[in-house]
Amino acid sequence: MQPHAYFITTARGFIHDEGALLDALRDKRIAGAGLDVWSKEPPQPEHPLLQFDNVLASPHTAGVTREARENMGKIAAEQILGAFDGQRPPRIINPEVWPRYANRLQSAFGIAPK
Repeated sequence: MQPHAYFITTARGFIHDEGALLDALRDKRIAGAGLDVWSKEPPQPEHPLLQFDNVLASPHTAGVTREARENMGKIAAEQILGAFDGQRPPRIINPEVWPRYANRLQSAFGIAPK
């Protein structure tokens, strides 16, 4: 990164190297940082990155809106009900387990998944 650049992360903790970021800020190799995720949540008040004037820290709250929570609940419920009806979830995270689940559903309830 260039010395006038700001490092900004809003993804997940452990994606960025906090030690390397600390070194870059201390050595003035970057202009600053904006953080809302940490390797250990929440960071302690004495966390070294929180001691810089050019670091802006905020809570990781992007998914804490009413709409986000409603959508998360709705999507989860739809996927659970669909799975009970033998439908493959559209947002399956680990598709390699679907055949095993399908066999267990067939054995337990006599429902042949789609």
